[in-house]
Amino acid sequence: MTTGLVTANGPATGPLLLDRDGPVATLTINRPDRLNALTYAMFARLPGLLAEAAAAGGVRALVLRGAGGKSFSAGADISEFGSARSTPAQAAVYDDAVLAAEEALATFPAPTIAAIDGYCYGGGCGLALACDIRLAAPAARFAITPAKLGLVYPLRSTKRLVDAVGPSRAKIILMSGADLDARRAAGLGLVDEVHDDLDLAVREFTALLAARSGVTQRAVKETVARILDGVTADDEAHAALRASALGSPDYAEGVRAFLEHRPPAFG
Repeated sequence: MTTGLVTANGPATGPLLLDRDGPVATLTINRPDRLNALTYAMFARLPGLLAEAAAAGGVRALVLRGAGGKSFSAGADISEFGSARSTPAQAAVYDDAVLAAEEALATFPAPTIAAIDGYCYGGGCGLALACDIRLAAPAARFAITPAKLGLVYPLRSTKRLVDAVGPSRAKIILMSGADLDARRAAGLGLVDEVHDDLDLAVREFTALLAARSGVTQRAVKETVARILDGVTADDEAHAALRASALGSPDYAEGVRAFLEHRPPAFG
């Protein structure tokens, strides 16, 4: 893979790595010795890295994955809770960083795909839920475990789980903290697809996304987010979104390509 973007701590080092291969950027959680557990500093750094990827231009899809093949992310690094999350004030600062990281993924301008192999627990599952699409290997394992720690998750994070699986299933997952295999997670709606060859599935899907209209994809992200937040009818904001698409180069190219019987070449 060609590194086309800056990494968290220089090329191929550090707990978060940002790489680019043509139109596809990959953000790797890189603490395999700790099963890619997430520290406060990693949550806090993630929005800046995503902003770098967006600002670089030409990124048509972003993949979030874990290093080492054993874990997407085992969740928050509990070992630092005693020093970083022991008071209500500290917990508020910590949770703000987690929410900002999730929101940066949810609002990234291109489609985001969580490529999940191994453990996907707690805060790691929260990051996966903030992605647009979740693809998993058969060996992936899922759990969201506040009930094992006596925690209450932020409402916005909980809403993403409810949006994905529904209220009753969200209660099952959160109240039990049960460990779920990939097939059951898919049955519950926590995962979109399970693939025997995860890397191949991610490559093929990101190539497909890169060939489609970014104008449409950004509008889909915004529209679905508004629907999930309670907007159920066309309004001025949606009318403006549709009108802006009509004036876009993507629309002109899409129509021209159709009439010329060729694949569109979106910018």
